[in-house]
Amino acid sequence: MPERGEMVIERLTGNRAIVIRVESQEEVTCRFCDGRLEYRYTFELEPRPTPPIGSLISFILSPFTLLLSLINRPRERTTARPRPLLVRPPSS
Repeated sequence: MPERGEMVIERLTGNRAIVIRVESQEEVTCRFCDGRLEYRYTFELEPRPTPPIGSLISFILSPFTLLLSLINRPRERTTARPRPLLVRPPSS
């Protein structure tokens, strides 16, 4: 049975949808990618397949993406900008 927030695929058309509300064991409210909000029966939906190689690659690369995000984050300025000096001739 799908849960709220889970991505599912409509078996007949192959359209992806997100589960908004689970009414009962058989009825589910889904929002499709074009914005439609429709009621579906659970036998019309199947869980979105996740390829095992994709999840393996993302698991392996996740530490590197974290490291890159730490390296590339903008640095805060710790020193103030130097003010331009105003030079006046000595008054006599």
